[in-house]
Amino acid sequence: MWFVFEDLKLRSLSALILLSVLFLLAFIAPFLITPSLYVLNILFLRELFKLFSFKKERLFFNYFLITLCVFPLYFAQINLSITLVLNLCLFFFFLYFSKSKGLSLFIIYVNLSISFLLSLIVSPTEIGGISFFVILVLAVAFADIGGYFGGRIIGGPKVLEKISPSKTWAGIFVGWMMVITFYYTLDSYNLFGSDFFVFVFLGIAISSQVGDFIESYIKRNLGVKDTGKIIPGHGGLLDRFDGLIFTSFFVKIIDVYLKI
Repeated sequence: MWFVFEDLKLRSLSALILLSVLFLLAFIAPFLITPSLYVLNILFLRELFKLFSFKKERLFFNYFLITLCVFPLYFAQINLSITLVLNLCLFFFFLYFSKSKGLSLFIIYVNLSISFLLSLIVSPTEIGGISFFVILVLAVAFADIGGYFGGRIIGGPKVLEKISPSKTWAGIFVGWMMVITFYYTLDSYNLFGSDFFVFVFLGIAISSQVGDFIESYIKRNLGVKDTGKIIPGHGGLLDRFDGLIFTSFFVKIIDVYLKI
């Protein structure tokens, strides 16, 4: 059985470091969360450019492209509509320069994800603020942990084997259960106002796994195993945060609903 978890030690160490950084930012230096998301977005973009082999000869122009991608994020906490319009313009710009719909779409996908997270941090709703941001990241992590252990220990039928060979129905179910358990643990401290949030957390669990499948589909089409090697045991940053990237869309929709 040991060989099933041969990468567990490395994955656990990397995950522990990432969680330590999260708590450091959230509870000791919360003012660094926003710039950290900007940096994360830049690193995402660098991985994307490398994945799609999109690189201009002039270094200055590469920096210009990164800056152009990050610029819409500035408006995420001021006026999200401006961010959406700028990202639409960005899509056509990259479609023209790269001739790649895949790269153009993925840039907007990542950009909007970080924009929504930035917007959620300053949102006045129950799922806004730094505290819920930490909860969101932990919920996505629990969905991933449940999928890992459920798939490795229980195994069973695959979900979409051609896209992600290691994902099983057992892993998905265990991931859901871990997120719901996390919700009820938090709810025991009266952190949420209604049972509506059990559906929010279930949506987070499902969205996280959808995000995993989206990235697996992209990697399979590009013929790569990982998006990078920056995180030992996990691969690239896009590998590690794929669930959070898609989940941000779901949570932002709930945020808009709660504002109505």
